[in-house]
Amino acid sequence: MTLKRITLAECHQELLRIATIFDQLCQKHHIPYYMLGGTMLGAIRHKGFIPWDDDMDFGIPRPYFASFVALAEQELPVRYKLISSKNSLALKKGFVKIQLEGSKLIEKVFGEQTESFYNGIAIDIFPLDGVNMASWKSKARVKLAFLLLRIQEGRFCSLSIRKGIKKTIAYWIKKLPINDERLAAYIDKLIQKEAYESASQVVNFYGHWKEREIIDKMIFNTPTLYPFAHLYLKGVENYDAYLTALYHDYRKLPPKEKQITHADEFYIDMPSPSIQEG
Repeated sequence: MTLKRITLAECHQELLRIATIFDQLCQKHHIPYYMLGGTMLGAIRHKGFIPWDDDMDFGIPRPYFASFVALAEQELPVRYKLISSKNSLALKKGFVKIQLEGSKLIEKVFGEQTESFYNGIAIDIFPLDGVNMASWKSKARVKLAFLLLRIQEGRFCSLSIRKGIKKTIAYWIKKLPINDERLAAYIDKLIQKEAYESASQVVNFYGHWKEREIIDKMIFNTPTLYPFAHLYLKGVENYDAYLTALYHDYRKLPPKEKQITHADEFYIDMPSPSIQEG
């Protein structure tokens, strides 16, 4: 395998190809989905990618998530693969990716790792779970879930990106005698306690914004088409309420020092000269 380093703009083109495959698969099997986080923000504020973003995020309601995973494992075209905690050392949580095979990202968040550890160019697909925050039992489960997710995150993130007390806490979290597979399985079971259909809120437990990801279900409502680069992709119906909940003044660009990519380097596999000539 010969890896070629590519630019962020070239990475965007690869991501759009993956998003097209994802959208077509969902449409074929009538699976609802939403753009999430920075992808939803990019669709509204930039009509495409946030200029410094290097991934795409989508959410599928929990009742459809397992079906999507099974279908993706069977039907993804050649060169694309469904990535989960079952086949990736880098993915510890209960969401999945559709990844371009033969691609590679270097991410400082993980520190130095073996070659088999690294993610490739991929879109992230999260399960959307239901909660009822008016119920004290549901609220207690949500608090416990987010606590365990913070512990889980501290288990695999590099200490080099932490500072001060956060670095000390992360150091001791890594020392805890925890079985990471059992922890992940327990979290996944815990966050599925509520029935999605009767829930009043929707939450992406594995999202970046933690508790801010708890959103009234009526805000999500019917998946709605939005222009994204040269595509049309589905997103949250009440995008203003959703983006305000996550980002507050979402129309305003962050300061330059926060306009950073997740990955530090992007690579794709290039055919060997003999293959190209043939």
